[in-house]
Amino acid sequence: MIHSDHDNRFLSLAAMLVSSNDAFMGISKIRLPKKARMISVPAYDAGAEANDESCSYIPGPPCGNADTASAVAGEGFVHIHAGIHGIGDLDAAQFDWRNPVAKVAIRRVREH
Repeated sequence: MIHSDHDNRFLSLAAMLVSSNDAFMGISKIRLPKKARMISVPAYDAGAEANDESCSYIPGPPCGNADTASAVAGEGFVHIHAGIHGIGDLDAAQFDWRNPVAKVAIRRVREH
């Protein structure tokens, strides 16, 4: 639950998909609605590193290599992520996703 007032009427959030080296989901400056709203959120590719799917560069499960980045440059721009294809250490059948990767439910709750 988040708290808002008249000066703070927008929601932005981001989270990394930890079974990837540079995938994330995020929404930016969504106006907080008066009625309930559901937002489908796709995965984005940060474009910072090559998508080699090597456990050497994946910080979360199943690899757990925190603070390790690939020296191979990525695309250099943010775009919709293509998912896991099984070209490296990850099994696509287990770790691939289809967009959207998250659904954000927003509803107004008044505190008394």
